[in-house]
Amino acid sequence: MYKITNIDLNNVKNLHEDFMMGKPNPSILIPNFLDSETTHLLNQECNNSDTSTWKVFTRNGSHMIENNKIENLPEAYKAYSYLHSGPFLKWLELLTGIDGLIPDPHLVGAGYSRSFRGDTLKVHTDFNWNNDLKLYRTLSLIIYLTPEWKSEWGGGLEFYNSDNSEKVATHSCLFNNCLIWKYDELGFHGYTKPIDCPEGISRNSIRVFYYVSNEKFDDNFTPHRSLYWFDKKTNKPYDKKNEL
Repeated sequence: MYKITNIDLNNVKNLHEDFMMGKPNPSILIPNFLDSETTHLLNQECNNSDTSTWKVFTRNGSHMIENNKIENLPEAYKAYSYLHSGPFLKWLELLTGIDGLIPDPHLVGAGYSRSFRGDTLKVHTDFNWNNDLKLYRTLSLIIYLTPEWKSEWGGGLEFYNSDNSEKVATHSCLFNNCLIWKYDELGFHGYTKPIDCPEGISRNSIRVFYYVSNEKFDDNFTPHRSLYWFDKKTNKPYDKKNEL
């Protein structure tokens, strides 16, 4: 049975305070998030699933492979059933202070991800709109799965200030760490130094995104995919595919 270790409703108030103090935007890194056996099973499935079903992501020089076809991945299917469940959503709402969280059964942009030696994830801001659900993105959750991962190999997710000029925080991707952060239009993040893990080992994770129906944006709100290019003149991210 899935369970969150070291976490219950009795201490979620303290976790909420930690979340709200996250920089540059509300965030929290929780170690030992799931029971260890569950996380090991997810990692084994991530490593051993048929690579022909995976997509290769290479935007702006980034590189990772991704898989959200969980109908053929029983461990991921069980994990998402738990992470999308009513009790877990209530816990997340108490943790983050965000009411009305909605999970995504389509797993747009979510699922397993794997990065390898030499890979980077270029600094970017995330997509803001789920067109399948017609909902606004509000929260991201990542659980790291590689049991032998070492900090010196890199891969920690780096967060930058709102004009992308300074790194503010780096969150470790050690085994069973869970990183949760609130969406921000200028929430720049990535890992810029090539991963230095040994051949045969990958930086594995499972990603979950949550949405709301009542997000307040200004009148110029424009749905967009994740933006991997940055205009230093305007201090804003943009999508290169929209260039004339």
